Amino acid sequence: SSGINAEWPLRPGMSEHRRLTDEVARNQVLRTKEMRERDAGVGMRIYHYAVIRVRFPDGLFLQGTFSAHDVVESVFKFVDDSLRKVIEYNLILPGCPPLKRDQTTLKAAGLVPSVTLTLSTPHRSEFTLLSDEYVSKLC
Repeated sequence: SSGINAEWPLRPGMSEHRRLTDEVARNQVLRTKEMRERDAGVGMRIYHYAVIRVRFPDGLFLQGTFSAHDVVESVFKFVDDSLRKVIEYNLILPGCPPLKRDQTTLKAAGLVPSVTLTLSTPHRSEFTLLSDEYVSKLC
């Protein structure tokens, strides 16, 4: 062997090409569900907590720490409990449709390890939507 590595330096896009070639080869082999799930988790870190920030229309942020196994409904409940009054709203992850208020885990919803959601509401208010209890903690 000449000791020359013909693969280096890679041309731009070559590593992506190699990854796709490997993925095609892997998908051509008949594999069990367990094998596919194990491969899907390869390279992913295991997170136990999620830090969720909610940006309100007035620019204030509400932040909470949740278990990665909590459900999306628990984030909505956290926001509900922080509001001055009951209002209709959506929680939006930029570039995605509004979150559904359901039993999907935060991990499955892609909200782990941290995310900033935007609270969107059709109601306009000159006052903050946060309750007095939370506003008093700002200073």
